[in-house]
Amino acid sequence: MTSLEFRKKVLPHLLKIGIGLGIGLLMIVLTQPYFFTIPFLQDIEHLASDMRFEWRYHNSEQKDIGATGDVVIVGISDKDLESMPDKFPFPRHYYAQLIENLNRSGARAIGIDITFETPGRGDDTLRQVLNKYRNVVLAAKTSIGGTGGDQYQEKRINYDYGNVFFNVIKRFGIVNVIKDRDDVVRRYVPMFDVYGNLTPSLAVATVNAADGRPPRELAGIAEDSFVLQSKLGQRFIPKADASSFYINYYGPVNTIRYVDFTQAIDTEEFQTKEEMEFGEELNLFDENTASIFRNKIVLVGSTMAEERDYHKTPIANPADPALRTDMHGVEIHATVIQNLLNGDHLSAVDLNLESLFILFLAVITFYGVLALRSVKASMVWLVEIAAAGAVIALIGVIIFVSLLVFTNSNLILGMVNPSLAIVFSYVGTIVFTYLSERQQKALIKGVFSHYVSPSVVNELISNPEKARLGGDKRELTVFFSDVVSFTTISEQLTPEELVELLNEYLDEMTEIIIKYNGTLDKYEGDAIMAFWGAPIPQKEHALRACLTALDMQDRLRQLRIRWKKEKRPALEVRIGINTGPMIAGNMGGKKRFDYTVIGDSVNLASRLEGANKQYHSSIMISEFTYTHVKNKLLVRELDLIQVKGKNEPVRVYELLGTLQKELSEEQRQSMEMYSEGLQLYRQRKWDESIAYMQQAASLDPECYPAQIYIQRSGLYKLNPPPSDWNGVFIMTTK
Repeated sequence: MTSLEFRKKVLPHLLKIGIGLGIGLLMIVLTQPYFFTIPFLQDIEHLASDMRFEWRYHNSEQKDIGATGDVVIVGISDKDLESMPDKFPFPRHYYAQLIENLNRSGARAIGIDITFETPGRGDDTLRQVLNKYRNVVLAAKTSIGGTGGDQYQEKRINYDYGNVFFNVIKRFGIVNVIKDRDDVVRRYVPMFDVYGNLTPSLAVATVNAADGRPPRELAGIAEDSFVLQSKLGQRFIPKADASSFYINYYGPVNTIRYVDFTQAIDTEEFQTKEEMEFGEELNLFDENTASIFRNKIVLVGSTMAEERDYHKTPIANPADPALRTDMHGVEIHATVIQNLLNGDHLSAVDLNLESLFILFLAVITFYGVLALRSVKASMVWLVEIAAAGAVIALIGVIIFVSLLVFTNSNLILGMVNPSLAIVFSYVGTIVFTYLSERQQKALIKGVFSHYVSPSVVNELISNPEKARLGGDKRELTVFFSDVVSFTTISEQLTPEELVELLNEYLDEMTEIIIKYNGTLDKYEGDAIMAFWGAPIPQKEHALRACLTALDMQDRLRQLRIRWKKEKRPALEVRIGINTGPMIAGNMGGKKRFDYTVIGDSVNLASRLEGANKQYHSSIMISEFTYTHVKNKLLVRELDLIQVKGKNEPVRVYELLGTLQKELSEEQRQSMEMYSEGLQLYRQRKWDESIAYMQQAASLDPECYPAQIYIQRSGLYKLNPPPSDWNGVFIMTTK
């Protein structure tokens, strides 16, 4: 393969792949926590996490964890307050009775999510029970919040965990839960650093109690997981980060089985308020109630609204979706315990693997969309819709697969970061296409602006459909100019000098055409053809053409001064301008064509340029152009002529300047005399016409048309024209 073939066939593909890889690397930097995290993206990922739970809860068969699970919650509710003889917080002997009941029922372990920070009634009774049973875990709270380091560190509570029963029992569990930025509890910390003493959380401490493990046994820390010891061996819990793991929620609030505190405590030894009032034993704690707790881990906690121990979780409460995800803190701990017992742990795809996946998606999206856009179609918008549809479909597949994998395998497969990679790659294709087209347009403009007007180039760039054979008919103004006696001048110069002079002249004149937004049609030696009103419509195309001609003559007067000093020929130029209907478009063959104008109106302008010679004028315009500029420019009517090749006469005018042009009193009077003399000439009043024209010529020697009419009137005086003479002068030359 030659280097040219490599640049044309291989390099563009490598460039696209390279850009796709670059986008993928950028997305890895932005979305993966190698260097930093972006809070906004974290928030989106949290919403995606919640969507996984909601999808699984509503679209898959869930086992009834309340009936089959290993955890039961004894909830202290507002209803229980009505049945208890004492107000909340209850005397400590209530909990002693509860612990007795639960242990008689065969509970494996008991975790009490209530802190006992100050002494209270019934402490001695509770101490006796705590000394009797070693499967009870008491709660301790820390004053920290948020994440940090490898463990959560507590620097405010005392070494005794702020619990009056510290000297009685050694099983304590930290009950703090951590929340993400959006105040949702999605992760759980297995252990906290309390004054340099690692302390297990309530869930870990309770599982240790159920397995008969030491009170302070903690989770070991492996590279990518926490490790818990159990009767069945080691439990590996995949890390969410260095300090926590994901909570695998089974459902909304009340998914874990609840038993009323009153039902769990009401035995023969305990009297409720109702029993005291009616004098009749209810004894709600019976054999059926006892069977609920047999071989179960029991958590005791408040569900009262005033305790405010409830938190947002990923799954909305079907009974009251407006509350979103409020769940009692005790149920969050119960859910984690059930996760630990069942091994129902959530794990995320390896960070490096997800990064490779992001790279892959970025490349195939970028390359694929560009390939799709390269498909030739008559309706480009269909291709764009197809490209956008393909991107949306790919994102949909990723989201669906992520939900499916999460539902079936408890695996968190990223959906936000890969989707962002796809979106960014798609946006990248838009930018790439725009820059490529812009570069191509710049190349076209750079090459062709030397030959045609930039307005044509811009129009063709904006509307490529105009680059076709054929054209459309419209009213335009066309311009022709030619250098006087150019053949004679060219004979006086060497080829190099001639080219230098001609290039300077054409460059100066072209700049003026461009200045007035004209379309330069072509150069033919020293001749210039241009037009106005196409390809971009212009309201004052006739005025623009006339101002261009005047500006050209002014510039030539300046150039002639310099050229004479340089002893170079001082060029004189004649200009013809006409306005009328003509065909504008691309004319030529399939492979080579020019944007130009054709038609009788174009030919007339060319004839007017040559007709200047007869009248010694510099700029001649037709009556059709005159109707557009008569109130804006200073003109002198020249004649009613019939140019060669035409049957209809046309009135022509000499363009003298703008209305702001300063005229001497003699020039002004000369124009008035000339106008009156022209009218007399057409009325066949030869002597009167000659008299007026002589006065016009004497007042303004540059009024050469007056000399013409003096001569014509003298001839007609000797040889009168026929009776049907209408004043038309028939030109026999071009």
